[in-house]
Amino acid sequence: MAKYGERDVVVLHVYVSEPHAGERGFRDYTQPGTYDERALYAQELVTLKGISGPVLVDGMDDATRAALGGLPNVVYVVGKDGRVHYKSSWADADKVDRALAELVTGDDPDRPVEPSFETQDVGPEI
Repeated sequence: MAKYGERDVVVLHVYVSEPHAGERGFRDYTQPGTYDERALYAQELVTLKGISGPVLVDGMDDATRAALGGLPNVVYVVGKDGRVHYKSSWADADKVDRALAELVTGDDPDRPVEPSFETQDVGPEI
């Protein structure tokens, strides 16, 4: 996301309930029973994935997840005008990069940004 650093792009990660707690690949992770446990999992994710930028932790009632559509990996690209310019039920880096490139180029056509990836269809957008 470094290429967007000077383009007023802010990435917010929202850590929600564990969608695969106890399943294959996630056997060491149980569903957190408290907000503090959920926050610890979020911190571990930040460390493991090298996430920079804000990570918001959803409350135990999952109100934020519900408000965003109830899916565990949903993506919204929102412009400065507050309008949703792109949304998807799954975080696909290629598609998010393309949406961001189009949005910031539209905001400042004299400084175009090219997507880093070749977009591939991997699933339907919502």
